Order: sequence, then C-alpha cells, then structure tokens
Amino acid sequence: MNTTSAKIAQRLRTVRTSRKLTLNQIQELSGNTIGAIALGSYERGERGLSVARAIEIADFYEIPLTYLLTGEPDEIERAHRLVIDVRELRAIVKSSNGGSSISKTIVVSFLAGIIRARQDFNGAVLSLREKDCDFLAMTLGCSTSELFELLTLEKMLITAKCSDSL
Repeated sequence: MNTTSAKIAQRLRTVRTSRKLTLNQIQELSGNTIGAIALGSYERGERGLSVARAIEIADFYEIPLTYLLTGEPDEIERAHRLVIDVRELRAIVKSSNGGSSISKTIVVSFLAGIIRARQDFNGAVLSLREKDCDFLAMTLGCSTSELFELLTLEKMLITAKCSDSL
C-alpha cells in the first residue's frame, strides 16, 4: 500500500466534487458535524485527518473507509455496480468534437455499445455490472478502483449501488 496524505486529500476532494457539492453544502448537509473550513483543510492536506474523523467523513459520503484511505475497493464495494448518468455521457459526446482523451473515448464507446446491446436508448441511467466494470478496466489497463476514479472525475458516475444480482 502506497498511501500518502496527499492521495487521501485528493480522494476527499474527488468524492465531494463528483457529487457537485460545495464545502458549505457539506457542512449544512452534515448538520454542522463536518465543518467547511476543516474539510477544506483536509482536502488541501493542510490538516491531519484522524481515524475517527476519517470514519465520520466516509460514513457521511457512504463510501468504504478503505477506499478513502487506500483508493482500493473492499469486498463490500466489489458487490456493487456502478450507475452511469447517461445524460452526462450524451453531453460529453456532444461537447467533445473529437477532442477527448483516449481513455474518455474508450469509456464513451464502451458505454454506447452497452446501450446499443441492451437497446436502452431512452434511459437516463446505465447500470454497469461487475463483469462490465472488470472488462472496461482491463481495456483501459487500470484497476477497477482507478476506473471508479476516472468515471467520478468525468462526472459520469452517479453512485455505486448494492446489487445482489451480479
């Protein structure tokens, strides 16, 4: 495990920004238990994060503590499927005009292929099954946790939902 404070700080910021929330909104939604100034300091790596505080923040975001600390999914996360915002995907396709990164192009192509295969052209969301995630990660040459981060950064990911039918 090669975890640094900077990586934890970046994951904190990535989780918050992927949900399109400001620091002040986090403070408000948490009932003032997570202060905007403190969270901003954690995200910038200017303030040390205790284990108790990391647990509190992970619980608030509904993410596994192991992801926050290591960037790697735990066994519980592996039993989830990723839910993609198809509207955001369409907006990315419209705005890219050939100027996308290779990774983004592969992801968009892969997701469009799943939509075609499932004939789900009018859906607002697309659920990626575990095997879909594994195959896409393998195609991109990354781990499933890195795929999760990529989808989060590209604002394609809505959430990870528990699924018994994987």
